Amino acid sequence: MDGYVGVKFQTIQQSNQLRPEVADLYVVFKRTCDRLKAHDMTPANAGNVSVRFGKGFFISASGSNLGCIEKKELIFVERCDVEAERVLYHGTLNPSSESIMHWLIYRDRPEAQAIIHAHDESATRPELLAGKVEESEREEPYGTIELARMAIATFGRAERIIVLKNHGYVAIGPDLNRTCDLVVDTHLKLLGREKIQQPPRS
Repeated sequence: MDGYVGVKFQTIQQSNQLRPEVADLYVVFKRTCDRLKAHDMTPANAGNVSVRFGKGFFISASGSNLGCIEKKELIFVERCDVEAERVLYHGTLNPSSESIMHWLIYRDRPEAQAIIHAHDESATRPELLAGKVEESEREEPYGTIELARMAIATFGRAERIIVLKNHGYVAIGPDLNRTCDLVVDTHLKLLGREKIQQPPRS
């Protein structure tokens, strides 16, 4: 992604070890990322994917290419201190630059068990997007608290999926598979190929 400089918050590594569950989670992450890749939604190091786990979440690492994600690129975020812009994590790489956004969404939407942030050129084209998906009021720089809070505000008008202006989708769901279904369905809808299938908000 042009202009990518990595994370914009302080990262504090708690350990370089991950729980044994990471092996099974990697299979699900890889399957999800392969589906996004099949629809050209994994450009360079853009996008991030996460799954709630206990009081934290597993998320793709900063700079990951989702189209060829590796197991070492799954990072566990234990906690985020939003005001201090600090992220505590476990793993060998820095967590995604949008970790604070994922943290705030999980905090605000307790029903969400998975989050996908995917880039799609269709979602940045006003003539395709108009009236089909809730879009944030303005553009904010990636990896910032401002973008994270803009996502929360936009989800206040949406059920399961939004578009961050000139940036990409953010979708939530009960698991990665169904969250990916929603992202792909939305992508196809914008291209005029399929209806959006959005589960009701619980």
